[in-house]
Amino acid sequence: MEPANGERYDVEVRHDARVPTATPGVTLSADLFLPRGAGPAPVVVCLLPYRKDALGGLGVRAALHEFAAAGVACVLADPLGLGSSDGLARPPFDPAEADDGADLVRWAAGQAWSTGAVGMWGFSYGALLALRTAARRPPALRAVVSVLGMLDPERDFVHPGGAPGCCTALAMWGLATLHNQVLPPVGDFHAADEQRRWRRRAEDAAPYLADLYRHPAGDPRWRERVVDAAAITVPVLCVAGWRDMFCDGSLRTFERLGGPRKLLVGPWSHTIPDDAPEHPADTCALALRWWRRWLAGEENGVDTEPPVTLHLPGPESGWHDFDAWPPAGVAQETVAVGAGDGVSAAPDATVGALSGVWGIPAAGVERALDQHDDDTRAATVTGEAVRGPLLLLGRPVVTLDLTWSAARRVVVKLTDVDPAGRSVLITGGILADVPAERSAVRITLDPACHELPTGHALRVVVSESAFPRLWPVAGGGTLRVGRVGLTIPVAPAGAGKPATLPAPDPARQAAGSPWLSHRPRWQIMREPARERVTVVLGDETSALLPRGGVRVDTASHVRAAADRDASAATRVEGAADTTVVLPTGERVRTEVRLRLTREAGSATARVTVDGDEILRRRWDF
Repeated sequence: MEPANGERYDVEVRHDARVPTATPGVTLSADLFLPRGAGPAPVVVCLLPYRKDALGGLGVRAALHEFAAAGVACVLADPLGLGSSDGLARPPFDPAEADDGADLVRWAAGQAWSTGAVGMWGFSYGALLALRTAARRPPALRAVVSVLGMLDPERDFVHPGGAPGCCTALAMWGLATLHNQVLPPVGDFHAADEQRRWRRRAEDAAPYLADLYRHPAGDPRWRERVVDAAAITVPVLCVAGWRDMFCDGSLRTFERLGGPRKLLVGPWSHTIPDDAPEHPADTCALALRWWRRWLAGEENGVDTEPPVTLHLPGPESGWHDFDAWPPAGVAQETVAVGAGDGVSAAPDATVGALSGVWGIPAAGVERALDQHDDDTRAATVTGEAVRGPLLLLGRPVVTLDLTWSAARRVVVKLTDVDPAGRSVLITGGILADVPAERSAVRITLDPACHELPTGHALRVVVSESAFPRLWPVAGGGTLRVGRVGLTIPVAPAGAGKPATLPAPDPARQAAGSPWLSHRPRWQIMREPARERVTVVLGDETSALLPRGGVRVDTASHVRAAADRDASAATRVEGAADTTVVLPTGERVRTEVRLRLTREAGSATARVTVDGDEILRRRWDF
């Protein structure tokens, strides 16, 4: 570990260490970040299915580099069938992914540079893999840090709330993962083994999208892919974001863990908190204290300090410590909203385009827009202006008396309406199946941390749409909302004890992850004459990879359009183009195109080297 005098280690990076699996001749590829001169050190493993030799690996290198500089050896690995590892990839979120985690933990524990004490660190899908491995309980695994993770891939991600998902998983994630599948080797393009693995995958492996279409919402296979957090007994530090699509999944993880645990929740969307545009936190420093306590046995107080740290808004904006989650003293208050005779609205498939952050993992969509235009297209009930500020902290609950002319789903949003009529999204929830005719339903919304200022009011917005997060539902009818009940978790004034979190060091971030530039794209276009809305999400990224000075330029986007009555089949199109400039000066160009409907889809890929085509493929889902 880091010397007592604060001296830091130089970091030695070793590429493509081969890690044996239970299958003879099949190995995983791992990059090692070793503290030079530290002797045997505790080890942290990161298993990430987004290509460690490309942009996915670049995104986590800063954290692993920092751990190594502080005296913790790190292992960054591609799962089976991805990147530089052997074999063909499993279906996404397959329980057998824990085999890779267990193999890596066992291998890392036995290396000469290891003390035998191993932890796992992961962000997003990597966090899920760390938790899944911990639930398997490999003997050498001593602790986990889960950053913006989830437990239930279907309901937290692919099919939110059990309703058919659209842009989030199928379009955006499907495009990105297919692009990673067909992208040629970046770190060592001309190596024969790398070319062999890439060619086999690009030509023979099924894209993740094929599995997503094969298992629609409600398919029993999804229940097999849920991670059992109660089976995890090693200490876990859970890091979550109030604006992240996995906020509820991260909090459920903390609530269900069976061993020592700690929770940090900040005002972040789906980004590593050290890089967040607002209120970034040095989660690397927090993780290092976690590793020192549970991997090296240092009595540093992390297990005796308050277990919950939350970022709160309002006049007391900042970090606050709590003794539990949900915090003690939070009262469940019933709020009067609704009209005696009820309200009604015709289904509008374009509702949801303004919600931005809610469930969309796109950089540049950190904040939702004014919801007023969407609100007017849904059934809404608005309460009275509050006479004093309210701090909502937890999961609101909405009860509704509904009348549908046919079986439908229900999407509920809770918004903050200011005196000028602007509507700010607080949180929402989805109920996938509501019976026809009259129904009484209860919906628990996603966790919220929001201050409602004096003079503002709460609004409950009810519709069937969350476009482009969900596929629109065709068909007419009228939604009628009768009695509405709203229960909100309200924290008392002065809740928690003020706390201080370290800020990230920009120089450290630059040393570990040398990004060149990143430009997000988010457009919403409404055509009143056609009653159509089009949403475009994407980004442009340029990066210089640490290995070999390889330059990578990527531009990707998805475009989704829906008509108000969903009379025409909603289509989603996506494109991802990447140019890799090798140290030899060769230019490798990868082009992926995607066309999706709710029922089926197709994709094409083309790869060229200096204009000469070396791969062309098409898939139909």
